[in-house]
Amino acid sequence: MKRTPVALAALALLVATSACTKKDPDAGLQVYHAAELDDVKSWDPAGAYDSISLEYLPEIYETLYEYDYLDDGYRLIPLLAADLPKFSADKLTVTIRIKQGIMFQDDPCFTGTNGKGRELKAQDFIYEFKRLAFTPVGSQGFWIFDGKIAGINAFHQRMDKASTKEARAKIFGQTVAGMKALDDYTIQLKLLKPYPQLLYVLAMSFTAPVAHEAVDMYGDENGYMADHAVGTGPFVLKKWERNKEVVLDRNSHFHPDFYPTDGATRYRANGLLADAGKTLPFLDRIEMTVIKEAQPRWLNFMRGMEDKILLPKDDFPEAIKNQVNLTPEMAAKGIRLAINTGVTFYYISFNMKDTLLKNKYLRQALSLAIDRDKWIAIFTNGTGQKQVTALPPGVPGRPENSAIRYDFDLSRAKDLLKKAGYPGARGLPVLNFDLRGADTVNRQLGEFFASQWQALGVKINVIANTFPAYLEKMKEGNLQASYGGWTMDYPDAENVYQLLWGPNHAPGPNESNFDDPKMNKDYELMAMLEPSPKRSKIIQDADSILQEEVPWALGFYQSDYYLTQPWLENYRGTGVIGNHLKYLRVDGEIKKRYLEAR
Repeated sequence: MKRTPVALAALALLVATSACTKKDPDAGLQVYHAAELDDVKSWDPAGAYDSISLEYLPEIYETLYEYDYLDDGYRLIPLLAADLPKFSADKLTVTIRIKQGIMFQDDPCFTGTNGKGRELKAQDFIYEFKRLAFTPVGSQGFWIFDGKIAGINAFHQRMDKASTKEARAKIFGQTVAGMKALDDYTIQLKLLKPYPQLLYVLAMSFTAPVAHEAVDMYGDENGYMADHAVGTGPFVLKKWERNKEVVLDRNSHFHPDFYPTDGATRYRANGLLADAGKTLPFLDRIEMTVIKEAQPRWLNFMRGMEDKILLPKDDFPEAIKNQVNLTPEMAAKGIRLAINTGVTFYYISFNMKDTLLKNKYLRQALSLAIDRDKWIAIFTNGTGQKQVTALPPGVPGRPENSAIRYDFDLSRAKDLLKKAGYPGARGLPVLNFDLRGADTVNRQLGEFFASQWQALGVKINVIANTFPAYLEKMKEGNLQASYGGWTMDYPDAENVYQLLWGPNHAPGPNESNFDDPKMNKDYELMAMLEPSPKRSKIIQDADSILQEEVPWALGFYQSDYYLTQPWLENYRGTGVIGNHLKYLRVDGEIKKRYLEAR
């Protein structure tokens, strides 16, 4: 129901009154409050691969490298590593030194030290790398090393054949030729081919070190540790009440880490270097609550109960004018705007193993029936950008396309539907269309696509899923047509086209199960090459295949509009940066002043 001005005035009076009289539970502490539409799925780095888990897990588990928080690009710097990797002349041997004196968080799993965290060693990284290939864990992260590290595939295959827990444990204890701890503080990797994306991969949470003691104590019978977390990061998991609340507390034994002392001009201008050189983290606690519907999240933010919010589409006109500025009302409240662009995009995925959707002309017709301008206008308030190629703007080698080959054209769609063998959609069964959520926006999406394809005579069965249920269907290859989306793990074309590489079919990230020999070859070549004109030509060829074969009906690149409260300092649009919460600071005095004024 639309809020009336009278209701808003009453709400403002209620907030002002309660702010003056209610005791602040955060008094004397820096507490970051957030709400999410869904829960964390897993606290195991080997299994966490959804956006919400990766918002909080990187504050507990650290990686060898991290993105420079205030760099204007995607520069990687050492985190747990002592320096950047050393590559041999042929680029096939990689040597990485790790910092000394880094301690795991205190936890009862460390029985030998009475619960006091032990020192991180190089072997802890090897242990986690092997877990990605350990079949019982079922990690979606094996792809980062699959076919790239000497011996890892043989290790993986031996695991597949092992029939008992004892046999698997014996195999896990064996050495993988391409992964060695040369000493307590030196890792050596042997590559089968050049891997230009390796540095990006070593900044992904999949590769965060896990203590074997924690897995031994808290892991299930397969060695998967979804419910507990023991890392080296700035925060520890204090509380997790499923589908309700997550609480992270400051790690009192966190290793020295500091706020950046330099940054891009725009961040300097926005005051993001005020804390230059100060010790991290600033926050004492992080509290996240699960609120599945957009409007309650929005109301909580407006009451000052949340420090940051992804602006719901239905409230966009209330907060934004001219697409890029806050409304005067929002600005008067001290609210700030940060726009994240360039790493997330949405499309419609067609399962190429499905009996009906194997038909290329049917896929082309379905793509031609989608009015993308209307899609973008309704669901992004016009802020999305039409996806004319798989790659978002700014990715090296991106094709300079000006249009989608099978964009909105109902007349042409009807011709192709007839060519597919279904004139006027006669004889075409109802198609299943799976959504990635079950909230109001997803229900609206289902209605939108039902109407789009109904204009072609095609009927669909819209299936709303929880996101975990959607992921499970994707993993099992049980989707037909679905609402696909991707947030890039790192800013390289390889990270997008691996979604279309045949060997990455279910249970891998290739949800369309697309397996085209020419696309596979193009992907394998681009994956080994540094940015160059040759690589750009290969990317262009791959894009042409995507445009013609339509395993995806291209959609739009998303711009995420985040609003932050005036008391939340140091927030920037983060893109692929996962461990950003450690940089945030809450100014209690500003918070008190603004809440009393609202």
